[in-house]
Order: sequence, then C-alpha cells, then structure tokens
Amino acid sequence: MFFELEPQAVLDDLGDKVVNGLSRSVALARVDLDDYRTMAPGWVATSSERGLGNWIHDRMWTHAAGLLDGVDGVSLVDNEPTREIYIGTRYWLRLKRHHLDGSVSTYPTPTALDFLGQGGTMPLPGLGVVSLIVGYEWVREARQMGTAVLSLRTSADDIVWVVELPDVGELGGGGEVVRPTVPGPKPPTVTMPGDAAQPDKTEGTAQE
Repeated sequence: MFFELEPQAVLDDLGDKVVNGLSRSVALARVDLDDYRTMAPGWVATSSERGLGNWIHDRMWTHAAGLLDGVDGVSLVDNEPTREIYIGTRYWLRLKRHHLDGSVSTYPTPTALDFLGQGGTMPLPGLGVVSLIVGYEWVREARQMGTAVLSLRTSADDIVWVVELPDVGELGGGGEVVRPTVPGPKPPTVTMPGDAAQPDKTEGTAQE
C-alpha cells in the first residue's frame, strides 16, 4: 500500500498551504540558526549534535505551528517530548532532521516504532494513517541545514522515498527582499537670515 503512494500525489493531498508552510518553517529555522551562530558562535561550535538538533527542532516547530495554525484540516499536538501534525484524516507528520542518505535517528519507543513502521492510527477508531517525516537534510561536517524534505518510510532506515519541498524561502512566497538603490530622504536644510553672507566653515568636510 505505502509503496504505491507517489510523492506528488501526497504533496497534492497535503495542499499548497501545508506544503509551503512546512517548507517555510525550515527556511525560517535556517535563518534562526544563522543568527544563533552569529550571536554565539562558541555555543554553536560546542553544542552536541543532539543539543543542536533539539534547538533547531524547537525553532522549526515554533514556525510550523504559527504558519499552520488555523489552516483547514490541520491539527497540531504539542505534548512534549512528542510533537505531531495531523492533516485531514489520513496524514500524520513528525518533524525530524534527515541525514544525507535519507535516514533519521530516533529512540526505539513503541510509539516511535509504530509511527515509523506505518502502524499508527488516527484518533478516530478504525482509520488508518500514513506517517510522514518532514524536516531538512543535515550537512553534519558543516553543521548546516540543507534542503527542506518530506519522506515516507516503513522504518527508520527503510525509505520508500524522500522528496524535496518547494523552496518558498522565509518570506513564504518565493519572493526576495528588495532594498532601495537610491539614498533615502534627507532632513531639510534650514537657512537662517544672513547665512548666505557667512563663509561655510565646514567646507571641505563630508556632509550628510
């Protein structure tokens, strides 16, 4: 059953609002990581892989929750340490970073094994669910967040497919910040009577 699910069909089922919101949450978390590295480079450099991963997860979840809150058919469950997103009556999402080979890391709790093994059920009895993992590729050597991805699997390492999410950037619409190419307005110059007859004592210095 799960091997027959095509990536594009799943993305279509999730809808543009959900897919773009998830992609944007990764982009915003990437910006947060860049800011964190700028403000406290020593802290980032000495963070454990687990600690830094948890920090990124918090930022990504915060953005995803804000972007998806109020979207029709979306339910968010924040019950630490488990955070989940339900889309309609079929899809069950968790946020995780992906290694470059597509694998993910998790503690083998019964709930995690059910999720990864496609053995979960929705809160409504009798309804099956497709478990998906959304996140980003982790470039471990550089400790950088890569592309936003969505994956389907039947265990932590048994991957059906991994697909890149559309790059909508942190602005959410694929746009870019446009900055003016000309100087902004300058404050007016006030000339007092008699100024024209006085020599310019600042001549030869920079004026703004």
